[in-house]
Amino acid sequence: MDKLRLFFEKQLKDFDDAAFVRLLKVFALTAMVIIAYMAVFSGFQIVDEFEHLHASWLVSVGKMPYRDFLEHHNPLLWFLSAPIVSAFYDNAIIFYVMRGISAGVSVLIGWYVYKITLFWGDKKSGWLAIALYLGNVITLYNFYQYRPDNFMNLCFIAGMYYWFVALKANALKPLSISFLFFTFSFLFLQKISLLLAVVEVLLLGLAAFKKMRLKTMTIAALPSLLILFLFMLFFYAKGTLPIYLDINYRFNHAMLYYYERGAFWYRNFCFSIYGFAFVTALAFFTKENIYFKLTAVIFGAEFLMRGFYFAPYTHYYSLVTILAAIVLSVYATKIMPKYKTLSAVLLILMFLNLGHLFNKADKTIPNHNSYTHYQLADWAHKHSAKNDMLMNGYDMIFNIYRPDVSYYWFQLDTLLPIMEREYNLTNKIDVNKLIIKYRPKFVYAANYVDALALRLYGEKKFAQKFMPELITTLYKPTPFKGLWELK
Repeated sequence: MDKLRLFFEKQLKDFDDAAFVRLLKVFALTAMVIIAYMAVFSGFQIVDEFEHLHASWLVSVGKMPYRDFLEHHNPLLWFLSAPIVSAFYDNAIIFYVMRGISAGVSVLIGWYVYKITLFWGDKKSGWLAIALYLGNVITLYNFYQYRPDNFMNLCFIAGMYYWFVALKANALKPLSISFLFFTFSFLFLQKISLLLAVVEVLLLGLAAFKKMRLKTMTIAALPSLLILFLFMLFFYAKGTLPIYLDINYRFNHAMLYYYERGAFWYRNFCFSIYGFAFVTALAFFTKENIYFKLTAVIFGAEFLMRGFYFAPYTHYYSLVTILAAIVLSVYATKIMPKYKTLSAVLLILMFLNLGHLFNKADKTIPNHNSYTHYQLADWAHKHSAKNDMLMNGYDMIFNIYRPDVSYYWFQLDTLLPIMEREYNLTNKIDVNKLIIKYRPKFVYAANYVDALALRLYGEKKFAQKFMPELITTLYKPTPFKGLWELK
């Protein structure tokens, strides 16, 4: 026992910055291995990924979102992805190709996380932030998933970095780049709007306190204003601008009624890294430089929004996770050099927690197996022609490269009821009538649960229900449960 005690005492005594950074790199590499495993097999809200794949393909064949097919997100992801999705036409492997691209985007986020921490810390801070970013269950789920959130997050974090560069150097060019990144973050996903409003308030505050010049900000904003003008002009020319504005704002606001609104639905929200980071932001706010102060305010705003506003799924927490990791990096220079034992214990706990998170995420695979979802989509495309229509079903979007039977092609449990309630939709869509009229090649015949009735009253009613006799008369079963092929 004495030898063992002496061994650990020596390790703690010799535990220096280089050793700490090496262990954080090992941690990051371990987390990446787990993420790679999750990218092949696991996922949550996988249907969103196939939704964006199909939307990208529809754009690639000349369809306009909102006008020609229902969507309720900002459109930049589909227009950028359209050439890639088109290049892999009829091959469901595009699902993993786009997951790979999304993972690359998340790697770039990690790079900007590291660079931002250097405004008040050192390499220890940077690697601690990366480790905290990678070693979180939210990141494990969302690092690789193909949806607008990762792209929005990258643009926002890059915008923060170039904003800090501009503030430090009092330079116009990086500020203009920053504003462009902030603009692109909005064009990927409108949910960033409220946080961008916080950034705008901070910019005005910096101008008021003579930390930045209002004239410089105005000039720097011109390229971003031009981009927004061209974006609106394009949609106006296509006759899509009014419906874009309506669906992306009025429609999305109506969606809040159908979901749990706040992050406290997520059980560990306040008792995890986020709550700890919020306390840290308050504790170090007056002690750190202006870059930390700005980051602390932005994190605090996002933390409160996720706590009290609309955030029903894991990907809504991806940005607050990134910002929390950046804020907590301050411990690497302020606390850990003075308390080496604490640093060692922290690393041990982080590695143990990583194993726990992998076990937790791995248990979701039976219910959210992305590989099974991919196999179903791959099989349906290989056994259908390019003009065959496919019909998605409840919690299962598998159509990538085929035409749809309706403008309302997904999520009829919530999106269609909203259209009926908010827009007095009289020509009510009925899945059985669509089957009779169009005879789609494949139908995923899982009934659409009424999301509102389930949430408010716990009642399992159905927003759309397939007629079993219609399915069995016209269709035959396939190797995949729920998927039926036209006889």
